Amino acid sequence: MADLPRLSGAHWPRAAYHRAELPERVLQFGTGMLLRAVCAASVDAANAAGAFGGRIVVVQSTPQGQAAALNAQDGLFTLVERGLEHGAPVERTRLVGSIARALVAETQWDAVRDIVARPELRVIVSNVTEAGFRLDAGFPARLTDLLHTRFARRPDGPPVFVIPTELVDDNGPRLAAMVEQLAEGGEHAPEFRDWLGRRVRFCSSLVDRITTGTPARDAHAALERRVGYSDALLTVAEPHCFWAIAADPAELHTAFAIDAASVIFAPDIAFYRERKLRLLNGAHTATAPLALLAGVRTVREAALQPRLGAFLRHILFEEIPAGTELPGDAAAAFARTVLERFRNPWLDHEWRVIATNQTAKLRLRVAPVIAGFARKRGRAPQGLALACAAYLQWARSCPPPPGGDVDLPLIERHWRAAGRETASGPGLAAALERLAASALGDASLWGGNLAELPGLVETTTRWLLLLEREGVYAALDALRGMPEHSTTGRTRP
Repeated sequence: MADLPRLSGAHWPRAAYHRAELPERVLQFGTGMLLRAVCAASVDAANAAGAFGGRIVVVQSTPQGQAAALNAQDGLFTLVERGLEHGAPVERTRLVGSIARALVAETQWDAVRDIVARPELRVIVSNVTEAGFRLDAGFPARLTDLLHTRFARRPDGPPVFVIPTELVDDNGPRLAAMVEQLAEGGEHAPEFRDWLGRRVRFCSSLVDRITTGTPARDAHAALERRVGYSDALLTVAEPHCFWAIAADPAELHTAFAIDAASVIFAPDIAFYRERKLRLLNGAHTATAPLALLAGVRTVREAALQPRLGAFLRHILFEEIPAGTELPGDAAAAFARTVLERFRNPWLDHEWRVIATNQTAKLRLRVAPVIAGFARKRGRAPQGLALACAAYLQWARSCPPPPGGDVDLPLIERHWRAAGRETASGPGLAAALERLAASALGDASLWGGNLAELPGLVETTTRWLLLLEREGVYAALDALRGMPEHSTTGRTRP
């Protein structure tokens, strides 16, 4: 805003930690909101507690990054946390000072190399999106170049921890494999690869925090008036923040002492990954087609709506835990936080965006749960079968989401093969059964033949028929009326 001063180092409170005196100990690839809300916020909290004592240098590796804005604000930005905690609305605002400066990879690569050669640099964090987390993308090659620089200039320096946060399974070992491959054939390749094995730790990690994107102009202006300055990087996130990093806790703590309530160091983070993937991401994915068929726009609206809210509670507390190996109490506790996060009054998370690449998300997040439930119970999970039916119905009847779904053409061939498009009257049920059997049996889509699971084809067919004849609300009402739905709930928030 024109009448407010621009955020700068002059706004850093005198009573806060002396940020200008702290060494640059973390190199961060990515200038986006997620790393600001998680990595920068976590380092800032550790600095404020006197636990870490270091700052971050951010590397902008794409033309769309925020390096210029970060430098114009002396690395500062405002974090606004808004949401529910224990059912009550909370809103907190704080100035984050853990970023020292930002560099642009295309024009300042020598400066980035100089930083990585310093002995105090101990941690490299990345979030370059899944598109950048590939061997043929720029990031792995740049990382390999930096590690080779460290090898050449400071071979006896302390170990470096590389912590990717991209939403990719086993992101640490995968990044290590890419670097190992790129290290082959170069100068001093055997020595460099040996050094990588001794001096670099690639740590898988899992980040769980919803950032709500840049606020609308009026909301942004109101927040700026409240804090008294203009902030081009104002970052809005939910209160919930969780970062699990796979490493020897004592070893990583010596280099990156930010572990606290919201940051966990553990030798194995599979439990945390499974918990988030199934209960948070899986609930999103299973519900998206139903919400879209019902004309419900956001996650919050669905969580508060009686029918869709009941569906969410059913799959979160009954079916998803039963289809996994998650301990019951831990699953229920996390499911309660998921519902609270979904009800966030400030969160405007649209189902049409969540439904991007819906087929791939179903394959990764939901299909294994359906299979696990069927193996344990000897029958299909009613709610998740309804989600499958809604997905097939949505894929035929709704416009594609903004980012598309690369697998939808593969689903279309099942509709055509089943003769669904021309079936009506008495032939409709038979056509829908052919559709369910064909689509669920496509192992190339799901990584296995779901049609072989006990009762899944029959259950999905019944839901498809009800969706076709009476609509999505009738199906949701029918689910709520089933005995297993009304009598098995341990917790009904």
